Amino acid sequence: MAFLPDSLHRVFERQRPRLTQAVRMTVASLATFGLAEALGLPQGYWAVITALIVTQSSVGGSLKAALDRFLGSVVGACYGGAVAFAIPHHGGASTFAALFVAVAPLTIAAAVSAGFRIAPITAIIVLLSTTGSTLGPLAFALDRILEIGLGCVVGLAVSLLVAPARAARAVTEQAAGLARLLAGQLEALARLETLETPEVKALPPAVRRSLARLETLAGEAARERRSRLSTAPDPDPLLRTLMRLRHDLVLLRRAITEADADVLRIHLAGAWETAANAAAARLRDLAEALAAGRRPTGDEAALAAAIVGYRDAIDGMRRRQVTRTLPTDGVGRIFWLAFSLEQLRRNLDDLAARANDFATPEA
Repeated sequence: MAFLPDSLHRVFERQRPRLTQAVRMTVASLATFGLAEALGLPQGYWAVITALIVTQSSVGGSLKAALDRFLGSVVGACYGGAVAFAIPHHGGASTFAALFVAVAPLTIAAAVSAGFRIAPITAIIVLLSTTGSTLGPLAFALDRILEIGLGCVVGLAVSLLVAPARAARAVTEQAAGLARLLAGQLEALARLETLETPEVKALPPAVRRSLARLETLAGEAARERRSRLSTAPDPDPLLRTLMRLRHDLVLLRRAITEADADVLRIHLAGAWETAANAAAARLRDLAEALAAGRRPTGDEAALAAAIVGYRDAIDGMRRRQVTRTLPTDGVGRIFWLAFSLEQLRRNLDDLAARANDFATPEA
C-alpha cells in the first residue's frame, strides 16, 4: 500500500481486520451461490445465509458457528419432518397441534444448549413453509440439510483459505489490551485520589468487557487446538492468570477504599505509590511482550524491592507506635495491602511465564 497517502494508509491499517472480514464474507456468499446454482438446490439462499453466518473473524469462531448451525439444522429438519408425517396438518387446530409438538421440545433443547438455537426455527420452516407442503416434508428436510451443509462447508473453507485469522493470535492481542487496562487501574490506585475522574471510573467496566471478549477468544483458540488447526499453546492458563490479576486489583481497590485515608497519605503514600507503579510498569512490559510475541524483558526485581519498601514503611509506623492509635480493622487493611501486593507479584510472575509460552522463536 505504498502508493496510498500516509493518512489513508493509516486508516486502511486500522480497518484492515474489518475489510478482510468483509472480503471473506463476500467470497463465501458468491462461492456458495454459485455452487447452489450448479447443484440445483431449490432454496439456495439458505446456503448463502449460512455461509455468511459461518464466516467468522477467526477459524475457531467459524468452526463453532458451522457446528452449531449444522447440528441445529439437522435436528430441527429431522424432527420437524417426523412431526409433519406423524401429525398431518392443513391449517387450524391440526397445524396448532403439530407446531406445539415440534417447537416445545426443541425450545427446551435450545435453552439448555446454544448449539440448538437454530433447531426450532428449522422445524417451523419445515412445518409451515409452502415449499415444504409442495415437496413433502422428507424431501424438503433433506434439501434444507443440504443447503445448510453446503453453506457450512463453504464458510469454513473460506475462513481457512482466504486470509485465515487464527484465534490464538487474537488471544494474545486481547490479553495485551487487558493487561494495559489493569496497569491503568494500578496507576490510578497509586495516586490515592479521593475523587475518581471519568476516565478512571471507565476502567473497571472496560476491564470486564475485555475479559469477556478474552474468554470468547480463548474458547475459539481451544477449539482450533482440538481440531488440529493450530499448534499455539493452550490459552486457558493465560486467561486464568489474567482473571486472578483482575481479582487482585479488585481486592486492592477495596482495601484502599476502606482503609484510613489519612494514614495512607501521611505514612504510606510514598511506599504505596512506588509499589503500585512498579506493578503497573511490569504489567505494561508484559502487555508489550504479549502483543509482540516476544519474551518479557522487564525488571521483575523492581517490584519485589518496592513491596519490601512498603513493608518497611509499615514497620516504621509500628516503631513510631502509629498503629497503636488505629482500630483493628484499619491495621488489618494496611497489612492486607501488603499481602495483596505480594499475591499480585506472584501472579505477574505467572503472567510472565505465560508470555514466554506464547513467544515466537524468532522473537
